[in-house]
Amino acid sequence: MRETLILALALSAASPAGAQDSTIAIRSDPRGPLDRLEVRQLPRDVAEEVIRFFNGPGTLHFSGATRIPAARGIDGDVAILGGPVTIAGRISGGLVVVNGDVIFEPGAVVGGDVIVVGGSIEGTEHAAIAGEMRAYRDPLRYRRQGDEIVYAPRRDIRPRWVKARQYDAERGSSSRFVVAFGGTYNRVEGLPIVFGPRVDVRLNDGMRLQADAQGIFRTAGDFSFQSGDFGYRARGELVFGGRFSNIGFGARGYDVVVPVEPWPLKDYEAGWASFLLHEDYRDYYRRDGGSVFATLRLARPVSLTAEFRDERQSSVVARDPWTLFRSDRTWRANPAISAGRYRSAVASFRLDTRSDRSAPTSGLFLTGEYEVGEGTDVTNAFGEIFCFQEPCPPPAPAPGLEDGKLTYQRVFFDLRGYTRVTPAGRFNLRLAGGGWVGGDPLPRQRRFALGYPDPLPGYGFRQVGCGDPSQFESRVVVCDRVLLAQAEFRTHLGFDFGPEWANDWGDDGEGYEPFHVSGPDIVVFADAGRAWQVGPGAGEIPSDRLPPLGSFRTDVGLGLDFGPIGFYFAKVLDQGDRPITFTVRMGRRF
Repeated sequence: MRETLILALALSAASPAGAQDSTIAIRSDPRGPLDRLEVRQLPRDVAEEVIRFFNGPGTLHFSGATRIPAARGIDGDVAILGGPVTIAGRISGGLVVVNGDVIFEPGAVVGGDVIVVGGSIEGTEHAAIAGEMRAYRDPLRYRRQGDEIVYAPRRDIRPRWVKARQYDAERGSSSRFVVAFGGTYNRVEGLPIVFGPRVDVRLNDGMRLQADAQGIFRTAGDFSFQSGDFGYRARGELVFGGRFSNIGFGARGYDVVVPVEPWPLKDYEAGWASFLLHEDYRDYYRRDGGSVFATLRLARPVSLTAEFRDERQSSVVARDPWTLFRSDRTWRANPAISAGRYRSAVASFRLDTRSDRSAPTSGLFLTGEYEVGEGTDVTNAFGEIFCFQEPCPPPAPAPGLEDGKLTYQRVFFDLRGYTRVTPAGRFNLRLAGGGWVGGDPLPRQRRFALGYPDPLPGYGFRQVGCGDPSQFESRVVVCDRVLLAQAEFRTHLGFDFGPEWANDWGDDGEGYEPFHVSGPDIVVFADAGRAWQVGPGAGEIPSDRLPPLGSFRTDVGLGLDFGPIGFYFAKVLDQGDRPITFTVRMGRRF
């Protein structure tokens, strides 16, 4: 059996031929290379209000999946930890639900306020609610203390050696200097370490300045500035408006190493694979330049961004960073890109109504991006794939690109929907894809491939790609377009390991619980995807058509998801002789 292991421990597995295919992830900084970290936390006053209600002497407590049937009435206030919660009967007092969803059925009656934190409210049109209704998407971080709960706010536990912070409570401003792990472990950079100041200054009631400037030290190198072992990222934004509805204008400068395809695996999964098991499932290139941008945040879930970039993109080679296991193996070569100077305009859209980011039970998540790019001095557009020395020698332009110029248009979207179908059952659906929509062929770093270990775990690494599958080149990202669909049904078995609070320190500084498992969920899933070349030639698809449905690669599977770790079996449908794969993932599949 071929095995894929994706977890934060040193697990490994062997295939029938003796090869070990493993995916493990590390992530010390949850930000992308050019994005600002935004920690979502329930407002302190709301958290204290909920805790006071829960700890009230007359409050009745319930935990987990709860139903109040139509024939039952409860006198007094009710507080419920977890969920889902279904109300068909009567509650004479108020209702508070902590980290769960509420569904009101016809005939439901609540004599007081309804407050939901870490969840959503549905069916209010069927209920008679005398008081105020409020719902907050952010969960309440708490821990049990006897029959009561106490506030245990989320702390930033990313490894830091220096964190000097100044806070001006009167002006609502803060500044800090940080030294931190700044990205995922990979075969090009090793472990990036960032250092520098960050400020958030309130200029007046309706305007803030948010800025940071950080140097990047790439631990896989030799301390040479010429070889690209050091980089930087700087960002400044003026924000006009309120906390959730505002408009921002800003600029970025950067010299960063970024992945060619960041979307299939989570960042921390890709990093653990490199650090522990000497397996890097991404390719990388270097971006050096700057951009200006404007972001309109219509409400908390919705944002629109327009950005104009001017940067030089170049190939980078795989180094030899240290790994915990298999350190005697040779790293997979990092493919060369279509290097050159690129100017691009990018419009992006984001909608996020999920009840929770890591374990959503309802809502939608949609991101979309349209990019118009122009490259000059472009080399290696369709020529050599690999570069085995640093710096990479510039190859001659490929035929048809003698002037070193290209223009292209590219789109990409990722739509995910989460739906409750039973009190404990969820049906989740994902549709993602995009690619070339006009102009010259895409630069190599803007292309696609699919396969192992995500999002088609039943197939080999980048097996669903373009080119001859028997050749190594089939594992290079060269397809013009990609389309993917994933579906899963999960139902909760309803038991937990660990305390009823999540990985946090309480305000009293006592009791840190590093591991909490809730579940498991039984997960039945199916995946289908196709990556292809656009054109009139053999094996290509015309630009105005989609591939036949019968040509999509499919797999099905079954898994147990315990929260931080999930165990999955997958079987390819169109290749009967291919063995079942076993995969261990960190967090949800999507």
